[in-house]
Amino acid sequence: MEALLCRKLGDPTVPIDDSVNSPLTLSKPHPIPQLNSPTAVRVRIKATSLNFANYLQILGKYQEKSPLPFIPGSDYSGTVESVGSNVTKFKIGDAVCSVASLGSFAQFIVADETELIRVPEGCDMLAVGALPVAYGTSHVALLHRAQLRAGQVLLVLGAAGGVGVSAVQIGKISGAIVIAVARGEEKVKYLKSMGVDHVVDSSTGNIIDSIKGFLQARRLKGVDVLYDPVGGKLTKESMKLLKWGAHILIIGFASGEIPVVPANIALVKVCH
Repeated sequence: MEALLCRKLGDPTVPIDDSVNSPLTLSKPHPIPQLNSPTAVRVRIKATSLNFANYLQILGKYQEKSPLPFIPGSDYSGTVESVGSNVTKFKIGDAVCSVASLGSFAQFIVADETELIRVPEGCDMLAVGALPVAYGTSHVALLHRAQLRAGQVLLVLGAAGGVGVSAVQIGKISGAIVIAVARGEEKVKYLKSMGVDHVVDSSTGNIIDSIKGFLQARRLKGVDVLYDPVGGKLTKESMKLLKWGAHILIIGFASGEIPVVPANIALVKVCH
């Protein structure tokens, strides 16, 4: 099979054909992973997606360090190609999706049957390949951790990114009032097309003042849930918008800066 192999840590944006500087190489033929247990399933991958965590893994800046060489990649969709002797939930040809710590940037991957999700008939497998990480993250964060309810105010930073879009959509489906922050006119238009209640272009004007103006106009007391995949100074500034008892969901640090949350603000707001 073919697989994208990380042979050394480094900048993944360096072209693969730069054999000296690129940390990545296209490995072919690469050994096809074998079934490693009676409940193992081998999946022929149809689609996979690039997440920020994958980028950090190749850079060597992810929290969990993988021994070299490794095949990057996390979420994927595909069809069952082979099953172990004790597999009962799936059969050859079934459409599935899942998320793995590594290995989806390849033609085949092996997973335990308990890790796979059946894809309903008629779904776009290309789109499904980008669902598990982004939408799984937002589903757990918003509905389980924050227990987002209809009528609450949800503020999403980095709202046009993968997890940002998923948070916006789950927020709207849940009946929340969604405020989104993104950079650039094109992203703003995209978010408005999804029915976001208030969109702020971070490249123009004052973000916090814009959100305060919206809250005042709607007679809303503040933000109930802050969804933050960006980090940096905007995290601290956004905390000023929170209601008493609000939830702060730290999803990631796409800005490259891990925020320091002031204890005095958290104390006053009694945040979760």
